Amino acid sequence: MKTLLKHRHIALSLALLCGMLAAPAVQAQGTDIVAEPVAEAGAVEMVSDPFTVAGVEVDVTAKNAVEAREKAFAEAQAKAFTQLAERLMPEDQRAGFTAPDVATISTMINDFEVTQERLSAVRYVGTYTFRFNADYVRQYLNVQGVSYTEISSKPVLVLPFFQVGASQVLWRDTNPWLQAWNRLDQTGGLVPVAVPLGDVRDVASIGDNEALTYQHAGLADMLDRYGANEAVILMAAQSAGGQGLDVLIYRTDRSQPEYVQTVNIPAAADGNALSDAVFDQAVQAVRQALQKEWKAQTAVAVTADPQNVLSARVPFTTMQQWVETRNALKRVQGIADMRILSVTPREARVEFVFQGDEDRLRLALSQADLILSQPSVVTYDPVYGDAAPQTYDLMLKKYGSPYQ
Repeated sequence: MKTLLKHRHIALSLALLCGMLAAPAVQAQGTDIVAEPVAEAGAVEMVSDPFTVAGVEVDVTAKNAVEAREKAFAEAQAKAFTQLAERLMPEDQRAGFTAPDVATISTMINDFEVTQERLSAVRYVGTYTFRFNADYVRQYLNVQGVSYTEISSKPVLVLPFFQVGASQVLWRDTNPWLQAWNRLDQTGGLVPVAVPLGDVRDVASIGDNEALTYQHAGLADMLDRYGANEAVILMAAQSAGGQGLDVLIYRTDRSQPEYVQTVNIPAAADGNALSDAVFDQAVQAVRQALQKEWKAQTAVAVTADPQNVLSARVPFTTMQQWVETRNALKRVQGIADMRILSVTPREARVEFVFQGDEDRLRLALSQADLILSQPSVVTYDPVYGDAAPQTYDLMLKKYGSPYQ
């Protein structure tokens, strides 16, 4: 394995060297940037793989363009790994965590691409995308003794209500809270956020003053349209005395809206509690709260043997159902390995190798719209014989539930 890691490090170095040799000739002197970008500006692809870090920006000045590019590449790798660690690790774990040196980081990178670059005689500005090797990153974090999660949530739909007197405004143009969510980049992290458009159908589903009295059918319709598993109601209001902004967070995945917590953002330096900067800060604080809650549910603690095995039966009535289920299984994150043990005209048997407990596995499967039943005990199984393990049923949500 050490040889493989060494070869990967050499490959990355060669790729960087080839990039330097292929760089366009630079005519300008000083630090002026004159070369054209190698890709369309802002062409940062949003990826579903939690081990891919995109949009890593660096700006380095050195004695010459080659040295600037080398330093920039090293800086980009360090920044990418830091962003990856922040994405995967709970906040309390990051406090005492120290990123490894660049030489170690490079061994954990599968490949990278430069999505944009500009350079002069002494300066290099670039934007990178790095794809890390999931197994190597897991091994490193395990050795460091920190917990982490690589499971991404389905989008969470935010419904940002703003309290104006006795009214709760959602869709009006005068809602600065909704405007703040539309203003800021919502990509990155393990919990993507969906901000509603506020079109006719949205307004018909949930209206102003319906923050806690919405119709469940209307909310379900919005969740379906935005591909979200859950919505959160965010009620923002100026705090008592005008000293800041209070945001009350409610979950909606149960029979009634349920209060979770309050996020308080202090007023700006000039005393304005309702400035754009305050609302923008509130957006970031709520996003951090959503990320923290998700990691608390999905993080795995480091153990001597972190992998568990579970087998499941996948019933289906047509081969199309099995193909769709198999494709959904390929999208599941947080599973170290998935093996197909057998396939018959009416069912398949699969086996999972995973970290954490069964609840974590169910949560990971649910992000791909897969439902795993509680286990049942059988005395004989055609695959395992007399030593049959507990049997679970697994199926796509669209085809029903194994609990029925």
